Amino acid sequence: SKSDYDSILVRCTEKNIKFMSTAFDSESLKFLTQQLKVEILKVPSGEITNGPFLLEHARTGLDLILSSGMSSIKEVENALAFICFGYLNPKKEVNTEDVFRCYHSEEGKSILRNKVVILHCTSQYPAPLHDINLNALKTLKTKFGLRIGYSDHSLGFLVSSNAISLGAEVIEKHITLDNSLPGPDHSASLEPNEFKDFVDVIRKTEILLGNCIK
Repeated sequence: SKSDYDSILVRCTEKNIKFMSTAFDSESLKFLTQQLKVEILKVPSGEITNGPFLLEHARTGLDLILSSGMSSIKEVENALAFICFGYLNPKKEVNTEDVFRCYHSEEGKSILRNKVVILHCTSQYPAPLHDINLNALKTLKTKFGLRIGYSDHSLGFLVSSNAISLGAEVIEKHITLDNSLPGPDHSASLEPNEFKDFVDVIRKTEILLGNCIK
């Protein structure tokens, strides 16, 4: 319920955690941005081809995390073009030529670099190792020149720590109170004590990578 979100937001503030959530419709997006005053939004993989909804996200002016599970490079590019247009044109009517003109402009490239993170994602719960394809992170980075991250539905800690070593700056990992609960996400999620260990592994990975100086 909406009151549950209020309670979670208060708890996050107490624990110095930045609250965020994902909207799957316009009403939810307004609730998050206008009532809960979130500072960052995540666009789920299933909405990456939803141009009008991408525009709504960008026109909030907030930073975006764009998940790309099931997407082709072209679909990611199209999504970024709509997001770019939305940032630069808060009220202008959409025209396909204008959308891509914005995307290819220097102003467009700059705002995407500043505002958007792309997550590589394997949309399976849990995701088997042979379908992870972490090298796609390098492809996203090379193609778009934006910050990258990984939405991790695999079991354990291995994949996310390797994603960090490939340049991921954002990691998404699901948490649950009990892996045996019914529903699609619980089996691929971490229980609280595991999640604490997971964060420790990520921090140690960042430390061991060091710098590029030999």
